[in-house]
Amino acid sequence: MKIQTSLWTLVFLLILLPPATYAQKLTVMRDALPVQLQDALPPGISLAQGSPILRTAEHSSGKLMLAPSLDGISTIVDLIASASNGSNLIIEALIFLPAQPRAASSFDLASTLREYGLLFNKFSSLQGIQYWSGSRKIMRTFYTAAYRVDNPKDQKQLQDPSTVDEFLSLLSQPSYIYQKDQTFDGIVTEVRSTLTASTFLMTNSNATPLRLIGIPVLPRGGLKTGFLVAPSLQGTLLYFVTSIKPPLIGKDRVFESSSNKALALLHWFIGAASAQNLIAPATIPWNIDEIPSELRLVKSGQ
Repeated sequence: MKIQTSLWTLVFLLILLPPATYAQKLTVMRDALPVQLQDALPPGISLAQGSPILRTAEHSSGKLMLAPSLDGISTIVDLIASASNGSNLIIEALIFLPAQPRAASSFDLASTLREYGLLFNKFSSLQGIQYWSGSRKIMRTFYTAAYRVDNPKDQKQLQDPSTVDEFLSLLSQPSYIYQKDQTFDGIVTEVRSTLTASTFLMTNSNATPLRLIGIPVLPRGGLKTGFLVAPSLQGTLLYFVTSIKPPLIGKDRVFESSSNKALALLHWFIGAASAQNLIAPATIPWNIDEIPSELRLVKSGQ
């Protein structure tokens, strides 16, 4: 009878507990990183066969720790450097996502880059994504609203591009996304997309101040983010970085779960890209504290 009761208790807990309350294993590298990508990694960083696919870094300003030396990276480095005042919170992530085994024979770099550009420009797909709240110990909705708008002032809702050609027509000008979470007022972010011969990159900077019940928390340009995607026959290397200026008020609220929200964006990317067969499905934690310490970098003295 005790065994039966314990079994039902376990089942009950597994049903009720959100997935991030118990550790999730990181997918590991099934093959060696392609040489051209391994050579682009920063000194001391390696994604060896059999090791986890993800590395993260959290630090205050200074030189980026995980930025790979690939086409377009200077655009992202300059963006983050322009926002740095010596005390910004910077969160970085570097992840390699293996390709679908069956996709190798049909891989085309140029078309894959365009597909990634279209994927990143589907702003409305961010609405409703989840993140792990470290303070509440529950999964929460990250963006309750996310959609493309015409400009920061009028904020007229626009449709996302639905084809590669529509995406390509947007490259010559900035785009804007309206986002609303469960804590702060809505914010409009300026988005710029770039295609190089071997990468797709996107840079984001808030075009309107971040407000809490109408009170300014972060000024315009206080939140900057960069993404760089480098596809290869074997898989895709993704670099992500965000810089958050110390807020005028509500610092704890702004910084709360910032790393977990970065992981939420990686989950969104993995889900969207694998659904389009651009990569194979992969597993990463929702909770930054579940990532082994040896995979989380910090600057000396922090």
